[in-house]
Order: sequence, then structure tokens, then C-alpha cells
Amino acid sequence: MGTVALGIPYGIPRDGLPFTLNQEEAVRLIHYAVDKGITLFDTAPNYGISEELVGRAIGNRPDCHIATKVSLDLQNSNPFELERAINSSLERSLKNLQREVLDIVQIHNATAETIEHCIITKTLLKAKATGKIRSIGVSVYDDTAAIAAINTGSFDVIQVAHSILDQRKKRKVFPMTNSSNIGIINRSVLLKGVLTSRSDVLPYELSPLKEAVQKIIKTLNISIEELPETAIRFCLSSESVHTVLIGATSREEIDTAVKATACPPFDDNMLKIITGFALDEEKLLNPSYWPL
Repeated sequence: MGTVALGIPYGIPRDGLPFTLNQEEAVRLIHYAVDKGITLFDTAPNYGISEELVGRAIGNRPDCHIATKVSLDLQNSNPFELERAINSSLERSLKNLQREVLDIVQIHNATAETIEHCIITKTLLKAKATGKIRSIGVSVYDDTAAIAAINTGSFDVIQVAHSILDQRKKRKVFPMTNSSNIGIINRSVLLKGVLTSRSDVLPYELSPLKEAVQKIIKTLNISIEELPETAIRFCLSSESVHTVLIGATSREEIDTAVKATACPPFDDNMLKIITGFALDEEKLLNPSYWPL
């Protein structure tokens, strides 16, 4: 379960307004997710109060795993300041998440430059060696950053965007992780809500995404309500993907995700058809470019 939408307004606005839950609703939703069998929760210091909510809900649950992040600014940071900033971030996360050990810590929005910065990698490896972190990873956007992380041999997991519409990581990144014993955390499965009924309210500038959704529905002969489950099943059908993040804000969305996990992987013929829906335009597939 991805928890960015629990901490800050996120996703395609509904009725012109971002959708948020209050704190009590958010904690209850996390508890519901656990009851449904979800055991990995992804958060970050940059997600508003998300870390605090996750800690409040499952900080005392050893059967649940929490992946958080550390954000880095390489501008005007000498090595000592950078190391101190990383360690301060880890300490805040430990406090917020009410944990003695962080299961996974990822460099947030990592670039090749941050990944190759020796102080950053050394600091995280040191924290791992001393038992403060169990696994270290990176959350990346482009292939260059992902490949840089793989080539260091230092990271346990890589978080990437992958969906019916964005299949770019299948070309270079997935083959490399398959041979490098690196776990893949799959985010943006629903492309920030595009692969749901909310595609209907996309602005004109994103009309190619709306058209792509209509093509999927027509070709597969499914309803818009069935699209999220299909999108989740597609990602779960990849042997390269080890876990899929769902940014749920309702019980219904969690139920849809859990239902998808109970379905068998798509067969080769179906996967071949879905491959034909892939887009390549960065400004369509990267939500940071969207006019929302």
C-alpha cells in the first residue's frame, strides 16, 4: 500500500478538489489493509504526515514491513553536512514510524548523480551495517538512474513506475535486475488514477491518456470499473516485479487490489495484447509534467 495520498492531497482531483482523508480515517484504512493481508507499506518524509500515520497504525506490528525514504539536496552540501542530514532523516523516520529498525530506506527521486555520490551510499551502507536499516534502495524515474543503482551493487531494491501505459522499464531495467538479485517495487500501477474512472476528468492537455484508456477498454472488452483490477493484474503478471504499490484511499480500492492478487497471471497472449497499449511520451507518463 502506497500512503502518499494519506499524508498529502494526491492523484487526479475529484470534482475539482484533491481528495484527502482525516487522520482517524487514514489509520482505520491502514488497519483494514492489514486485515486484508497487505503487509508492505510505502511512505516518505515528504508525504506530509504519512510517516506519522503509518507509525501510529502499524508501528508496533512486526508482521508489517515499512518502506520509507530519504530526500537529498546535493546543492551547497559538503560531505559532512550531507551525512548529518541523512542520519537526521533516518532518526526522524524511526521516531515517526515508532520503529527501532527501518525495514527499507530508499533514496527519494534518485538520479544517477545522487546514486553515484560516495557519501550517500556509504552513509546508508553504514546504517545498514549497524542495524538501523535492513535494506536500502532507490526510487527512480529514468533508466539512467536505475542502471546506475544496479551497477553499484549496493542496493537491495529499486522502486520504478510500471503500468499498462508505461512499460519502458521492461526494455533495459527489468532484464538487469533479474540477473542482479535486486527486488523491484512497482509504483504508479494505475498511473496516478489514469487507469481508473477518474480518467474522465483529465484536462485537455492529457487527452492522449484518456484516448489510450478508451482503447484498452474497447480492445479488452471490459468496463471502466474493471480497468483497475486489469491494470494491477498486468503488473503482478511480470516475473520481474516483486511487489505492487496501490495508493488506496478507500476500502473499495483495497478490495480491488486484493481481488487482483487472487487472480492468475495473464497468459502470454494477453500480455502480448497489453504490450500494444504502451506509450513512450515522458510528459504523458511522468505526472510531474501534468497540469494538475
